[in-house]
Amino acid sequence: MSNTPDSVYQSLQEGTLLGPEHHRFKLIKHIAAHLLGQLWQAEDVGVAGNPLVTLLIINPVLLKQNSFAEGIKKHASLSKQLQNKHIAECYGFFPHPGGLLFLSYEKLDGLTLESMLQRGSKLQPTQQLGLLRQIAYAIDMGYQKLHSPHACLSPSAIFINRKGGVKLTLPALRETLESISSLIKAPLPYHQYQSPEAFHPGKLSRKTDVYSFAAIAYELLSGKAPFSEKDDEADRVRKQLDKPDSLDDEQWQALQRAFSTDIEERFPNCSELIKEVFPPQKEESTETTTPEDDTQESPQESSNSDEESSEKPSVKDKLKKLTAFSIPNIPKSAIYTVLGSAIFLAGYLVGWSISEFINFKEKDFQALQIEKQQEALQQMYASLQAQQDIQAKRERELADIALEKTILQQQLTATKKLLKAQEPDEPGQQIFKDQIDEQRYGPEMVLLPSGDFRMGDQTGIGDDNEKPVHVVQIDKPFALSRFEVTFAEYDAFAKATNRPLPDDEGWGRGNQPVINVSWRDAVAYATWLKNETGQPYRLPSEAEWEYAARGGTLTTYWWGDELKPNMAACAGCESPYDGQKPAPVGSFPANGWGLHDMTGNVDEWVADCYADNYQLAPIDGSAYRVKACKNRVMRGGSWFEIDRLIRPASRYRHPVDSKRNSWGFRVALDIQ
Repeated sequence: MSNTPDSVYQSLQEGTLLGPEHHRFKLIKHIAAHLLGQLWQAEDVGVAGNPLVTLLIINPVLLKQNSFAEGIKKHASLSKQLQNKHIAECYGFFPHPGGLLFLSYEKLDGLTLESMLQRGSKLQPTQQLGLLRQIAYAIDMGYQKLHSPHACLSPSAIFINRKGGVKLTLPALRETLESISSLIKAPLPYHQYQSPEAFHPGKLSRKTDVYSFAAIAYELLSGKAPFSEKDDEADRVRKQLDKPDSLDDEQWQALQRAFSTDIEERFPNCSELIKEVFPPQKEESTETTTPEDDTQESPQESSNSDEESSEKPSVKDKLKKLTAFSIPNIPKSAIYTVLGSAIFLAGYLVGWSISEFINFKEKDFQALQIEKQQEALQQMYASLQAQQDIQAKRERELADIALEKTILQQQLTATKKLLKAQEPDEPGQQIFKDQIDEQRYGPEMVLLPSGDFRMGDQTGIGDDNEKPVHVVQIDKPFALSRFEVTFAEYDAFAKATNRPLPDDEGWGRGNQPVINVSWRDAVAYATWLKNETGQPYRLPSEAEWEYAARGGTLTTYWWGDELKPNMAACAGCESPYDGQKPAPVGSFPANGWGLHDMTGNVDEWVADCYADNYQLAPIDGSAYRVKACKNRVMRGGSWFEIDRLIRPASRYRHPVDSKRNSWGFRVALDIQ
């Protein structure tokens, strides 16, 4: 399987690193599917402190539309201008090597208005109003900054965060979304909420947002959408909507004005719609506090009231002034008249003072209402989040049960295979090959069992580098190529990667074992095979190679302690190829585990760094590795070597970039 955008997109998982080399993001949790792809929470590891962000990873299918990528980039650029607490902040778009593209946003919790409505969540009137106010504010501020309508309004574009409330997404994206409508299986969600004029091409005004916002408000208040996905322009004009129970006739008349087919009759913006549908006296009726609570003064308000009252003459002061200028000879009736007038004036002044205090309270009323609505919205969100957490926990438990069942089934299947592979006559009988494309396959692979063996010189005729003899435990089954890699197989890789073809010395290509390849060439082939098939191909370790070459024996050669004619190609093996050239793969009998040419024919590169002995050799079957590794191990001998050098225990070294006409390799595969 190649490392294409589609394959990367389909294999996204927790821990995956995305982004260019200079700015990486680490995926933490999949949030939800999205109209344009997948939403993930991620760590921005390219920024100090690794802050949490939300990534919108674009489905590569959509990038096949030529103008779509440019539209996404334009959207990211324009979004950066929208510095508003109720519009999701976009940090930019980022490419991933190979063609994948994604957008990075501020952290979104994942809850959308759409999911709230689908769940049938019950909201208090104050909570509904708080949500609508924030949505209206975000829409209007977006227009003020960009001078163009949002035009993609729908509940799915409205996220709600635990901290921060509404987060509006997808501004300035309508034209781009329309261009890929044929590539998206589901209808574009904003079509269900768009105004009648939006069904026609041409520039849209901000009043199309007023219509869409009214449709969203209607659904929030009534619990059902005003229009369906199938309703066209004519349906929107003809349809008679039912009044939501929470609105009185005046409020309903105001909301209906936003649905007018005459654009000029609609409100100039969404905030004006809210003010008209929910004037202060209507808002007051939605409060949950008692009248006593609502009119109770704070100490500061009481102080202010006293200060205002102190600036006006008191009744006592008026009386003092009146008596200071009184004349003893004035009749009592006149004095009573004057006193009555003074009392009336004092009453008027007290009434005026109270009126001023009430006005002060009314001026601050809206701010208090907003604060209370914000608190109610916070409580609503906490309740919804708790429900979401419970649902998510149930889904995780079900997913864990399903995963556990799958794992148990896989373990059972693997155990059955392993038990079957460990039967004495079974190794070498299971042969397979992985598909590269519709016409090509990888090398034939032989499944080998796990087990232990004694590694090194068993007979005392080997070199010092074959000592000390030690037990190696191969813990897991693995596969080894049945034959040495051929010219046909290697040439396909070289042509696909624009590498030079190795020299065949005039002995032919096709089914001949590839020669004149370095250790780096062998590793490059295994890596290419891994990428093309999606399977973990590699070079075998030195221990795996000897384990496979012995085929369960302890003798000098897999067939016994003495040479036999025509069992291998070497100098002295009594074959037609001795000292002349390598034989076509499979020209000699396979060992007990179904592997050909493990002795002689061509030397074979393995993964290990070379060491002079086995003092530090791993005992788990893995390759011996050090940082400064100049020489790699080679195994098996060749058509050029004497018989002692084709033993399974024989080993020698060569530099990683050197090549020779007697050197080749074969590949191994981890069984997952």
